[in-house]
Amino acid sequence: MRAEAQITKELQGARMQLVRLEKIIQSDLGGLSAGVEPLLAEVRAGVAALFPEAGGTRLAPKEHEARHEKLLQSLDELEDVLEALQLAARSGRSKSSAARGGR
Repeated sequence: MRAEAQITKELQGARMQLVRLEKIIQSDLGGLSAGVEPLLAEVRAGVAALFPEAGGTRLAPKEHEARHEKLLQSLDELEDVLEALQLAARSGRSKSSAARGGR
């Protein structure tokens, strides 16, 4: 029973963190967030595989390890892309502010 409660807590934690991340991305990047959607889809799939819904099938240890490694790679790539998009968003805002100020 205790192990089941821990698994449920981990599942909720991982999924809640992902929802928070997606909201932050949308808030910070607006329309540019479409650029990370394919990577977010990979992350969602990884979280779903590693933390299946209650009653779902848990992965075998080797498969779990492989999916975990793939999720980490997707998260690293997502981080790189987010950094680039944040720079682009900031650059666009700076140009927009300069254009308004220059009138």
